[in-house]
This record gives sequence, C-alpha cells and structure tokens, in this order.
Amino acid sequence: MPYEGVLLMADALSALSMVEDYGLPLVLLLGSIYALYRFMVFALYEVKNEFGAHHRKAKEDMQEVKVALAEIKTKLDMMIQRRGEQ
Repeated sequence: MPYEGVLLMADALSALSMVEDYGLPLVLLLGSIYALYRFMVFALYEVKNEFGAHHRKAKEDMQEVKVALAEIKTKLDMMIQRRGEQ
C-alpha cells in the first residue's frame, strides 16, 4: 500500500514532464483521444450486451410462436381429417 502514493506521484511527475516537453495542446489532445477511446469501448460493450439481451428475448418469443404454430397446424389437420370422414 505505501507504494501506491509513490506510483501516483511518479505518474503526476511524468504528466507534468510531458506538458513541459510537448506543450499543453498536445497533452490535452492525447488526453481527449484517450477519453474518446475509453468511451467508445464502454459504448460498444454496452451495445453488445444490450443487443444480446434483446436477441435472447426474441429467441424465446420465436420459440413460443413456433409452439403456437405447431398447435394450430395440429388442430387444422384434425379438422381436415374430420371433414374427410364425414
């Protein structure tokens, strides 16, 4: 745990060193590109998960439709057989 403070200080010093070496506009540009990258990764994962949930729900609904359709087909076949027997 005591090393965390040292690492944070080192990161802060390296960030300040970059500002000093490359200038504030470049550092801000890199920071905004990184933030955009993180947002895009987060958004893509969320869309993937949300789409997966909708896909599972649609699959379950389709199974229910297939069962209902099979029942209707069976009933129609029975009605046709009864008409043929009369």
